[in-house]
Amino acid sequence: MTIHTEHPDTATSPVAGPARTPRASGRGAPAPESGRRPRRTDGVWPWLFVLPLLVGVGTFYIWPILQTFWFSFTTWGVFGGATFTGLANYTRLLADPQLYQSLLNTVIYTVIVLIGIPIAVWLASLLNTPGLRFAQFYRVLFFLPYVAMPAAIALVWRIMFNGDYGIVNWFLGRFGIDGPYWISTPGFALVAVSLVGLWSSLGFSMIILGAGLKDIPPELYEAAELDGASRWRQFRSVTVPLLTPSIFFVVIVTTISSFQLFDLLYAILGSTNPVIPKTMSLVFYFYSAGFIDNDKGFAAAIAMVIFVLIGIVTLVQFRVQRKWVQS
Repeated sequence: MTIHTEHPDTATSPVAGPARTPRASGRGAPAPESGRRPRRTDGVWPWLFVLPLLVGVGTFYIWPILQTFWFSFTTWGVFGGATFTGLANYTRLLADPQLYQSLLNTVIYTVIVLIGIPIAVWLASLLNTPGLRFAQFYRVLFFLPYVAMPAAIALVWRIMFNGDYGIVNWFLGRFGIDGPYWISTPGFALVAVSLVGLWSSLGFSMIILGAGLKDIPPELYEAAELDGASRWRQFRSVTVPLLTPSIFFVVIVTTISSFQLFDLLYAILGSTNPVIPKTMSLVFYFYSAGFIDNDKGFAAAIAMVIFVLIGIVTLVQFRVQRKWVQS
């Protein structure tokens, strides 16, 4: 009879036999009881793959922002050479009424363009109707203005908004309305540019929202129809709530793009139009200070204000989206 004695901390086995010793090396070997496990490092290969992107972002985004921030505290001479002047540019900027006029014009333009998002939701829903013929053709037709050159779009709309022979005033005249000189009248010029911006942004919004509509399960519409919900009720209670992530994305992109309004405004109104002081956007204000007045330090201060405003508006939208965006 053999009696086996074991350490009290080890498990006992009713079957007698030789004790198994763990393998010292090889796959499946248990980690040592004492000491810390060696940290696994991936080496430099991940950084080598990410390096081109980091170089591009640093060269074309981060460095220009830092350089512009430094230039905003300087004053430039006619033939170059920057002199540090502290907050002089910001003090002058905050006292300039043109800053607030440009900001107001930019906000008005942004609000008018954002009105196009509900229109885009409605059009995307119509184009997503099962069995609709030529749906792809309609999508391309709506998307064409977004990919067209702003100069070409502006040239066409300048003719259409012409106060003497434009088709817009001709159409209004059919209803007994005497149309104004759109692009040379303060107030109407901004409305004209905003309407063109709304029209040209519809295509992009419809494509994004159309993709979001395809992710909505059709079973939800079938269940709503069985419960007696009308088309409008299905749109209001099923489509819009489930489409809020796509709507939020479109709102963010459209807002940032609207705050950068320049090319469309410049192409439609030009730089010598007498309505420019009452119609210019923040970016046009930056262009006027930096490239017409050649005041690079003051223009850099305007650019930093635009950068901060876009950041604040985007941050507010991300905060508010928690209350209306369905996850």
